[in-house]
Amino acid sequence: MDIKLANCCGNCDHHVKGQLCNVHEIVTAETQACQAYEFRAVLSRESDCLKCSKFQTEHCAHPSKASEGMMCTVFYPRIMA
Repeated sequence: MDIKLANCCGNCDHHVKGQLCNVHEIVTAETQACQAYEFRAVLSRESDCLKCSKFQTEHCAHPSKASEGMMCTVFYPRIMA
């Protein structure tokens, strides 16, 4: 069995600032996908809810479960400046 991440805007390198597709220049949902999908390699053992930009916001998909050491399919890394 192959284990794969979901091919969706939330995991796409073209999906910037949490909502904008820089290929199609439109606002997209993280659960959408298109033929321009390009995997964004951001997940690692060090990634968890504490490093997610949605943690403790109204955009968190699982606010009652989100915690250190946990991560879900809508993980969106914080942008480090």
